[in-house]
Amino acid sequence: MIDPTASAAFEALLRRRGGDLLLLVDEGLRIVRAGPEAAALSARPERSLVGMSLIAAFGSASLDAVARQATSSDEPVAGEADLGHLGERQFAVDAVPLGDGGLVISLHDITSLRRMERVRRDFVANISHELRTPLTSIKLLAETVTSGAIDDLATMRDFATQIEREADHLAQLVDELLELSMIESGQTRLSIEAVDPEEIVASAVGRIGPVAERRTVKVRRLPAVASEVRVLADADRLGQAILNLAHNAVKYSHPGGEVRIGWAAAPDTVRFEVTDDGIGVPEAHQARIFERFYKVDRSRARAREEQPLSGSAGLGLAIVRHIAEAHRGSVGLSSAEGSGSTFWIELPRALD
Repeated sequence: MIDPTASAAFEALLRRRGGDLLLLVDEGLRIVRAGPEAAALSARPERSLVGMSLIAAFGSASLDAVARQATSSDEPVAGEADLGHLGERQFAVDAVPLGDGGLVISLHDITSLRRMERVRRDFVANISHELRTPLTSIKLLAETVTSGAIDDLATMRDFATQIEREADHLAQLVDELLELSMIESGQTRLSIEAVDPEEIVASAVGRIGPVAERRTVKVRRLPAVASEVRVLADADRLGQAILNLAHNAVKYSHPGGEVRIGWAAAPDTVRFEVTDDGIGVPEAHQARIFERFYKVDRSRARAREEQPLSGSAGLGLAIVRHIAEAHRGSVGLSSAEGSGSTFWIELPRALD
């Protein structure tokens, strides 16, 4: 039986909870009192929780274990528990014994903290991998050159070219990381104005042309289907996004393939599309293709890596998404594996 003084103190804690979820349980780990937030977490009415066991109310073995340890040791115990629908939320748990054998349990939501920790770990793992590959290549090539093992001038020149290529890849990776960091932190200021979409497409076609030619891929500019249309955009940033999509299309096109770049107007939006007839994106990966560092299959990428292209670290499409969202627009794709892809950016139209 919970002492009335303890119950009164618990009620005072509920009023001053400061965002934490609180539970009062008896010596048998049956709920005596629960705040509204705790009831919402259990997806049950607040009154129905009274008398339920902790494990029955929340279905969390880890929460029950912390409570049992505090009861048996008669000392405060801290731990963590997964709660909510499918255990999607993580909580720091503090179980404090009362003099009559009951417990006050405090639940502090740390879901965002744990998510940030996972993102940070994934970031470090990904960037370490992306840096290690070119650095290892540069080191091996340089060691071969400096050891005097190569006497042929043509071979020496080829090694030097490979070192330069890997160094360019590292510089590109650093530039993309800085760019993505600035966009994500909101440091990039957009100069929004009414822009002619034809100029954006023409610029992208001109800039991607030499790269596509080296890979024997044709680039075609689709004819406009409307005139006097303007899109609300920062011309430089939008051009960068379209160019990233074009680089991606050329990279995954087959030799002799074609990349088509164009735009179309709707009543309130303008959509830019980059289409290729290359290897396509499997459906299972399409939902994550715009995440930073996400790659469908490294072996698929290596198959077309004769010459390095933008976005090889898995950052190009992430930059595209952030640029579109900074314009209050959206991105997407339609693709079938083996049949090519169409990537699109849709931005607000400048209305008269």
